[in-house]
Amino acid sequence: MSTDLLQELHQELRRIYIAGSDLALGDYRLKRMLPQFIQLGERAPIFKRLGEGIAALIEPKDAENYQSAEQLQDLNLLLTSVLRTQGITTPQGELRPLENRPVSLSTFLSYRKLAAVEEALTTTGSNRYEVVVHAFEEGMFRDLRLLALAVRALGDPYSEIAEFAMQKILPSYGAEVVPYLIDSFDPMGGKVESRKLQVIGQAGGEDVLDLIFQAAEAGSEEVRVTAIRLLAAHASFASDLLTWTRDKKKSIREAAYQSLAVMNDEAAVERIYEAFAGKDIEIAAEAAAKCGSEQLTAWLVRDLGEELKHLLEYNKEDKKKAEASQKKMRHVLTALEGKRSDTLYELYLEVTRQYSLYISSAGLDLVDAAAHYLEHENSLEALEALYALEQHNMRYLPYAFRASFRQLSPSALYEHYVHSIRNKWKMKTNKETQKKLKQFLSILEEQVIAYPYQLYPNLWGSPGESIYLSTVKMMPVEQVAQLWDSRWLDWLIEIQATHLVCVFARPDHTESQSFLIERMRDMTDLRHPSLDILLLGLERAGVDASIRLELLMNVLEQKRGGNLYSFEGPVLENLYQLPLSYQDRLADLIQKYRYTAREQLQYVWNEMERKKHEAVVADSV
Repeated sequence: MSTDLLQELHQELRRIYIAGSDLALGDYRLKRMLPQFIQLGERAPIFKRLGEGIAALIEPKDAENYQSAEQLQDLNLLLTSVLRTQGITTPQGELRPLENRPVSLSTFLSYRKLAAVEEALTTTGSNRYEVVVHAFEEGMFRDLRLLALAVRALGDPYSEIAEFAMQKILPSYGAEVVPYLIDSFDPMGGKVESRKLQVIGQAGGEDVLDLIFQAAEAGSEEVRVTAIRLLAAHASFASDLLTWTRDKKKSIREAAYQSLAVMNDEAAVERIYEAFAGKDIEIAAEAAAKCGSEQLTAWLVRDLGEELKHLLEYNKEDKKKAEASQKKMRHVLTALEGKRSDTLYELYLEVTRQYSLYISSAGLDLVDAAAHYLEHENSLEALEALYALEQHNMRYLPYAFRASFRQLSPSALYEHYVHSIRNKWKMKTNKETQKKLKQFLSILEEQVIAYPYQLYPNLWGSPGESIYLSTVKMMPVEQVAQLWDSRWLDWLIEIQATHLVCVFARPDHTESQSFLIERMRDMTDLRHPSLDILLLGLERAGVDASIRLELLMNVLEQKRGGNLYSFEGPVLENLYQLPLSYQDRLADLIQKYRYTAREQLQYVWNEMERKKHEAVVADSV
């Protein structure tokens, strides 16, 4: 029986049901099908009856008593009965149990919350990364419905989301996620498959070692690199790693060296050191930097000493040899990063003593390495060596100051860097001194101020969501009092270092209060980088809230603030503190601003209005 023709008739009848039975009269599609049913009806009675039904629907003999709906129903009933007899109700193929993978996840999120994360992982655009990170921190990915999206996120076009899914989200599921990743894993794939394998290796443990080894041997280049790195913790694959250090592809050799560095057995150390004599010296140096072998460190320190001797000789006689020796020296310095030994300490001390000699023959790379090493050496001898470097070149001032801050008492630190040269800092006409002062203040700021982004409730837009705004984090008051001499504050005011005065300010210091109030009065632009920290500084200095808020309001009313896109953390927190008495002034301001800044001001005004209404209701009661 021609089921295709029957299915086609079923589709046409369905169309007429939707359009309305009145339109069936003279329908050209059914009219085109009628001859086929008449022809088949000569051999099969059922097709003859269907043909008669079609004719009665589209070409009725008794037009006066024609009921299109009844005819359509009769025809469709007959057709449906025929189609039912043609269906197959028995299952095809071999019967076997359904595969299932029990998971401990549940479906606990409301769809409103789920939809926001789903949109972030299935669309493109800005702020998606923040949504995903926040969802993970809130434990939302424990909802079963987000598991598939978390796997899909490994291929997200925004690499930060893909990396976050690989490093945080998927490993948090534990071994439960491994089968889902293995199902879709293609060892010949690219970056996405490499990420899948990374999670498989991290969450699967010993059970997936065979899969990882097979990927290391026969996968795509990108997958092989990941697989080789995953084998680093398994000593049974040491011989394979040694073999892969001689692979034709550089990325494979590099991964093998990195894994041998983690393995850190005798054969691995010897192979890494052997590579310093060949073409792989660069990748071997990077691997050696991660290797904890004392023997390898001793060999490299010895080689560094020899190269320095060669440099002193070649520098005068043979430039090509000098360049080759300098190149090897730089690779050895890379390999020695983070390593400590008495021999290396003495070598670096000698470099600082013979600064002029080594800076001309070996260059800044060597002296920078010496400064970095000595900074982390807790000895007065190392500190004096850093002071000597600082005198030769002020690029070493940060190293010397950080070491001083760690080793000296608060009083001694102030005496060395301020009191003993206070008059020198005042020489504003000396460009070199002012350049050094600017650098010194920058170093101080790094010690006591950070500018992170922080999540704030998006009260003015979507109250259920959060948004990242920049903020200011200053060293806590207690730490400032404990770690810094109190005399710093007077000097910072003297040189007008506004940001640092904000950190060191204290309520019992009236000069710092006056200084910061004056700086705030001079503020004419909301986009000025000092505004946020000034508000925090005024609070730390103990300036009354009414004065702080009035100063902020004066800045808001400046003409140059209208193009501001949004208010950042500290300003927004102060806006929330504005009392009802500012409502009229705020209303005048709102229309001067645009973008998110206007929405934030409007929210503050609305809150004032709400509080005022609640006060009126309370009074009436």
